[in-house]
Amino acid sequence: MSKETISRERLEAPPGTIYAETILEPSHLFMLEHYFSPLASTNKAWTVMLVETGIVAEDRGAPLLDAILDLEAAGPEAIGDFDPRYEYFYSHVERFLTERIGEEIAGEINIARTRPEPLTRLLLRSRLLDLCDALAGFCGNLLTLAEREADTVMPQWTHFQPAQISTLGHYLVGIENLLARDFHRLRAAYRTTNRCTLGCGALAGTSYPIDRQLVSDLLGFDGFQENTIDCVAAADYVLETATATAGLMVSLSRLCQDLWIWHTEEFGLIELGDEYAGSSSMMPQKKNAYVFEFVRARAAHAIGDAAAALGTLRAANFQDLKDVEEEVVTPVVRSVDEAARALRLLDGSIRSMRINRELMLERAAGASPRQRSSSRLSTDGAASPIALRTGSSQTSCSAPRVLGGTRATSTSRF
Repeated sequence: MSKETISRERLEAPPGTIYAETILEPSHLFMLEHYFSPLASTNKAWTVMLVETGIVAEDRGAPLLDAILDLEAAGPEAIGDFDPRYEYFYSHVERFLTERIGEEIAGEINIARTRPEPLTRLLLRSRLLDLCDALAGFCGNLLTLAEREADTVMPQWTHFQPAQISTLGHYLVGIENLLARDFHRLRAAYRTTNRCTLGCGALAGTSYPIDRQLVSDLLGFDGFQENTIDCVAAADYVLETATATAGLMVSLSRLCQDLWIWHTEEFGLIELGDEYAGSSSMMPQKKNAYVFEFVRARAAHAIGDAAAALGTLRAANFQDLKDVEEEVVTPVVRSVDEAARALRLLDGSIRSMRINRELMLERAAGASPRQRSSSRLSTDGAASPIALRTGSSQTSCSAPRVLGGTRATSTSRF
């Protein structure tokens, strides 16, 4: 690591300024922000495995592990500024280890090592768990609100025309049901992501007697990917995460579109708490529901980020490429982070919301005479809607004062 160039034996010149500024430094900064902790965990697990299998002697593995722990405790700042002589994030980390314990022992960390590392998997699985937790909490709060508003009668619409009468609770449980399926898609993405790819070398494994299962266990993976080319080439777990996140954001956007309209003066069915509303410098009488616009826009971002990830791999060869290990990752990390922020924002906004129950009931009563008659007859157990259309004397069960088929509870299914 004392040489002024790293891994450039074939190249006579160091990285050029433009190459460093446009490719190397942005990559380094992204990894420093997102991969510092995952790489520290990976280095610790790999060192333990090398010692446990006898590949590295304990008296060499111990100082190596101590140096890794020192770096982890010092934090990303210990890496220092980007230095184009070292090119890659990994090399900057190795420089720190070399300064602590010398080049010979620090170099042991690279024995039988995989490039690329499973750092994106470690990053995304953590983000996915956080996102699932946030979504589960949001769904729980929706169900609590649905239970409270089980008797809040309101109109519902088809083709944006007044249709049948229902309740706010019924609507909210419908939204929760939709989000529950998004939750399961995110969990599926987590299961695909939580697989270890360490121990595959560049693509065809290694002759060292490594223990891939041990490393997988130490890092908390559910298991390891057996095919080594699959390990470095696939990246489908990133696409699964991107599409599941985009699906969630579309669901949240549809909820926001309804709430945004209901918040208008023309509808007046709900009102956000002041702490979640925006004002107008020119028209101070206004109370703007910016939060719903914010989430809708983030849904557009998520769709674009998913398309970017899919497009990045569209023409990528099935091998380790920058497309696979770096370029496909950036938009998806942004998408997952924005989804988590959107859930946090919506959760607080909805809990602050005032429901105009009287106006909802008034609007429901203002439905068409035929609809009012149909609802009243069905509620009284008289003619069913089919009977009203056909003239038959069949009867129906009672009208739906239900929340998705049964009364809602305040406990989420997750």
